[in-house]
Amino acid sequence: MFLRVIVGAAVLGALALAWISRSPAVHVDAAAVERGPLALRVTTNGKVEPVEEVEVRARLDGRILEITEPGTRVQEGDVILRIDGGQVGSELAKARSERLSARESLRAARARLARETERAATDARLFEEGAITRERHAESQASLREAQSRVSFLEREVPLRVASLDLLIRELEGQQGAAELTAPFSGTVYRSDRRRGEMVHVGDPILRIADLERLRVRANVDQVDLGRVRPSQRVEITSNAFPGRTWAGAVSEVIPHVVVRESRSISESLARVEPPTEGLVPGMSVDVDIIVAQAADALQIPAAAVVRANGTPWVYRIEGSRAERTAVSLGLETVSAVEITEGLDLDDRVVLGPLHGLSDGERVEPRLRDAGGHP
Repeated sequence: MFLRVIVGAAVLGALALAWISRSPAVHVDAAAVERGPLALRVTTNGKVEPVEEVEVRARLDGRILEITEPGTRVQEGDVILRIDGGQVGSELAKARSERLSARESLRAARARLARETERAATDARLFEEGAITRERHAESQASLREAQSRVSFLEREVPLRVASLDLLIRELEGQQGAAELTAPFSGTVYRSDRRRGEMVHVGDPILRIADLERLRVRANVDQVDLGRVRPSQRVEITSNAFPGRTWAGAVSEVIPHVVVRESRSISESLARVEPPTEGLVPGMSVDVDIIVAQAADALQIPAAAVVRANGTPWVYRIEGSRAERTAVSLGLETVSAVEITEGLDLDDRVVLGPLHGLSDGERVEPRLRDAGGHP
């Protein structure tokens, strides 16, 4: 009886294998395990800005006589702005005249005091000798007191007035000197807010100058990615204005401050752009890829091949004409590919998802795709 059971089971197994071998193969997409570079990226956006720039503002009221056009390359010391300083010149001449007048008033008061002192002394002697009247003597004494009072007042007031005028004169001289401004460093005038012939006032923005060979990108980094972004990480910069072109750079600073913008919690990272920077200009919006981890020669498969069950990753490896469930260990994981550290060998083939309805050991007919998912 026991022998018949064993024989029966063997027959059923043989029949099952025969049925499976005759069952139609499942058509699946597949990919080969490959070796190559793999990079984990934080993808975001940002704006280009100069590392060093100067905003030139008017330092006097007047009309613009000459202004450098945007896009002009200038050297340190080149004149970039001239403003008509006629009004300042008039105010300066007036202030200098008032300072001279104030000093002259004190000099004249002291000269008068000297004269009145001498006169009062003479009249006092003549009064004692009976040569002049009491009224004449009293008049000279009154004139002396008035002269003394005037000098005393001016000796207090004139130094304060002169000091105030000296400050005004220095300020006006500075403004007069600002009628002609020169480039503080070699660079490019990349923005102008005024035109020749326009009136400007002190503090008005006029133009911006920057070294366009030293640029950086102020990138928006989502809060969830902040822990992965660090200084010195490589950066790739692209712009829809230049399809197919990429600029290289590196993270120079991560600003530890999170703000909410359009429902995004973000911080900012600064990335220096490596030369050549041609094509990038301040204010340009760009796309930014920050490479937070990379492997130069990773054993890898498309991410679509990996299934996770209870936290354990596995794949369907194609052995002959069948799909065998195989546990794997993962390294770097990107949106499109994952690194395999254990479980597969180079040139093994794996089934790509979706994997619904596929069973371990099932016959498959693979259609091989490349690493980019193309047949």
